[in-house]
Amino acid sequence: MFSKFKINYSYLLFLSFILFSTACTDNQTEEEIEPQLEESPLRILPLGNSITQGGETHPSYRYELWKMLVDAGLDFEFVGSMDTNWHFDATNPERSADAASPVIGQEYKGAKFSNKHEGHWGWTTSDMLNGYEKPTQYKRDKGKLSDWLKGYTPDVVLMHLGTNDMIHSKTTKGTLERIEQIIGLLRADNENVAIMLAKITPIPSTYANVDSTQHFVSLIPELASRLSTQKSPIIVVDINTGYNPDTYTYDSLHPNTAGEKFIAKRWYDAIKANEETLYSLAAQRHRRESGE
Repeated sequence: MFSKFKINYSYLLFLSFILFSTACTDNQTEEEIEPQLEESPLRILPLGNSITQGGETHPSYRYELWKMLVDAGLDFEFVGSMDTNWHFDATNPERSADAASPVIGQEYKGAKFSNKHEGHWGWTTSDMLNGYEKPTQYKRDKGKLSDWLKGYTPDVVLMHLGTNDMIHSKTTKGTLERIEQIIGLLRADNENVAIMLAKITPIPSTYANVDSTQHFVSLIPELASRLSTQKSPIIVVDINTGYNPDTYTYDSLHPNTAGEKFIAKRWYDAIKANEETLYSLAAQRHRRESGE
């Protein structure tokens, strides 16, 4: 009788120890995971050309998107090697150059706009990959994407590229191949990067062949589907449908305030629709950087 009681008592002590240890482990896991997400804001890289960089009068969709994300209470930051907008000198185009942004440092609901981005006025997909040796009227920025990625690692890339390729009559096939190479560079930098690939805004016939542009846009979903993976998804964002150059631009190509808000809303909706996935992937990147 005594022996039986002793065995049961020992078993109860052992069971209590297991339950206590499990509870401690669960609590520890919760305590360890939550700070990781809080300490690692979602790093968003706006990547593109003039529509991404913006100018002195119209600072691009990025400022409007930033305010939308602040309103939503998201923990995020924009990254990039640039914090300037473009100044076009109509009296002497050769003096056109990057200029101070009209919105850099603007405060909104306790946050401050950094104006960080990777928008380069006039750049093609080839320029992004290779840079260029001789500056032109519009191309004055230095470096290339592989150089810039040494300074930051994005979790999400908002890619709006191909406009200048179409304007300069680059082939659709070649442009898509270079976008694929750009995606490869981004993944080499972060295997869990999420890429939001834009169906670019329409280009009027005064700038490029409309049929070629729309053909390029129509092939974006196939490219995304072929390259997308679970650990590095490619999400198509349709900025083309519903975008009216007569209403949303100041020169038939570059967005005015209404156009900036239109583009920002399309990016915002895509980010919100995939919010859980984006933060989960960012947490994986953060754990790797922390050596966990």
